[in-house]
Amino acid sequence: MRKLTMADIAKKAGVDISTVSRALNNSPLVKQHTKEQVLAIAEASGYVVNASARGLRRQASDTIGLVIPLRPESGQSISDPFFLEMIAAVCDASDKHGYDVIINLPHEENSISERRLLSTGKTDGIIIVGQAGRDSRLRALGSLSDKVVVWGVQGEDDGYTVVGSDNFQGGRLAGSHLSKIGRRNIVFLGPVNLPEGRARYDGFCAALSDVSARVDPELVVDVDFNAGAGYERISWLLDRGIAFDGIFAASDVLALAAMGALQERGLSIPDDVSIVGYDNVAEGRRGLPPLTTVDQNIKQGGSIMVTQLLNKLAGARVNSVLTPTELIIRGSCGGH
Repeated sequence: MRKLTMADIAKKAGVDISTVSRALNNSPLVKQHTKEQVLAIAEASGYVVNASARGLRRQASDTIGLVIPLRPESGQSISDPFFLEMIAAVCDASDKHGYDVIINLPHEENSISERRLLSTGKTDGIIIVGQAGRDSRLRALGSLSDKVVVWGVQGEDDGYTVVGSDNFQGGRLAGSHLSKIGRRNIVFLGPVNLPEGRARYDGFCAALSDVSARVDPELVVDVDFNAGAGYERISWLLDRGIAFDGIFAASDVLALAAMGALQERGLSIPDDVSIVGYDNVAEGRRGLPPLTTVDQNIKQGGSIMVTQLLNKLAGARVNSVLTPTELIIRGSCGGH
């Protein structure tokens, strides 16, 4: 059997071809009952819209690029639970708007993936998860910044749209809770020199300052968002007999790695050491004990990024947005 054409659908529906085209593209110029009739005929006959041809006509791909820079030195991979949950959030929100998603994983800071995805027309716009090593390039995007939204930390005069959690407040929540339950020698575990890690560290320091406590430089463990490195650094502290009774880890992955290092040496969580993570990924909820964490609303963040990007593509002026942070108290920390 030959493939059904728009002309065939038009004949069956008793309308002209242009009406069929508009109905299949959800044009507001077509009455709702006519749209429903055309779509019913198309669905019943197995008609498939040629997306490539439609994109050429509209000069649009109906596709969003999701760029996840993986710095080689970080040791992170796409299997990181944070990345997986962010991908799910962006894909779910994109699908609701009728957009597909292309995932790009540049492994070098000098990769030109942003410009390539935009200039080739493969995507209408892109979402970049993370600023580390890319801030100057993002500032230099010029007019292309109208097609870009970044997950990260807001700065002064970024020159591009940023969506991210209130990292400073999240760090402050973690530090305040650990102090409140009586922890005095608290490790900060995370990348102090990366934008998000630094903001979380600064918030943590502010919380300790609020109770006239100091941050012990010996307990500031500057490590990337990498489980293996986090495990090794906590093991290193334990092997040298450096005393601590609390850990604020800048990600749930680091917190779970620290938990493993402590438990292997017979230490009790939270009796000997209380732990707070950051992200609220599903893996943390299944920990033994379940992980106390700062929820940065990943699902909401993904949805906001898609909405902000589509608004920009439609010509609207958009602002950077902070997602709220909330402390989720579970068994790894205790206290209320």
